[in-house]
Amino acid sequence: MGKRKTASSPSPAHSGKKRKLTGEPTAEPSRPSPVFEQFKPTSEFQQQYKLDLLGADAYYKEDFIEPDVASEWYEELNQLHTWYRPTLKVYGRNVIQSRTIAAYATSPSLTVKYSGHPVELHTTYPPTLRRIQDMVESELGVTFNHVMLNRYEDGNVYIGKHSDNKENKVIASVSLGAVRTFIMTPKITARNKHAAPAKGTAKRWDMANGSLFVMQGDTQANWKHEIPKQPHIVQGRISLTFRQLIYD
Repeated sequence: MGKRKTASSPSPAHSGKKRKLTGEPTAEPSRPSPVFEQFKPTSEFQQQYKLDLLGADAYYKEDFIEPDVASEWYEELNQLHTWYRPTLKVYGRNVIQSRTIAAYATSPSLTVKYSGHPVELHTTYPPTLRRIQDMVESELGVTFNHVMLNRYEDGNVYIGKHSDNKENKVIASVSLGAVRTFIMTPKITARNKHAAPAKGTAKRWDMANGSLFVMQGDTQANWKHEIPKQPHIVQGRISLTFRQLIYD
């Protein structure tokens, strides 16, 4: 038996009658899905943090957490015992992802899959993680039932272009640790080809230590995002991505 390959980001899987997973989590619970709502920003929040992206509803708040506090929380979360490298299905083959992840959910009845494989899911939130989720929910006025932590040990660890599942009403991501570039590239589809930005017109931001990035609405339908390789970066980064897992 040959060795399993390591992947930094999953490739799209073929879809059947039911929705299949590519590289983003969805849920298979034993109880009906909770009802989630989108983030309703105040006019002041929109003016300060809304991004100028055609066909998207996205926000970037650079100073969400004070840098000193964010660095302390990075060190705490970096020591979690729940980190592991998930197995992904890529073009029909099992590969081990290069990024380590840790996953949590608010309900013990929730089962999450990641690229077709069950996720090691935990329901006992570490105090720091609970505090960050409380801050995000208070800032946005919405609730989340799942958080995925992704650890980028250095600039060689990355995630390729992808879109998250459109079923997520709101996706909020907090960055801790090293500053990494976040790139969004417009999708060109039959639906938006007349209104979409020019193909290849990418937007990029440097995700500051302690920053908050929010995506909702048609963002996933019209844009892909990625964290590219940056070999000169030797420090680590942890992203905490809060989602509202929707299921039938």
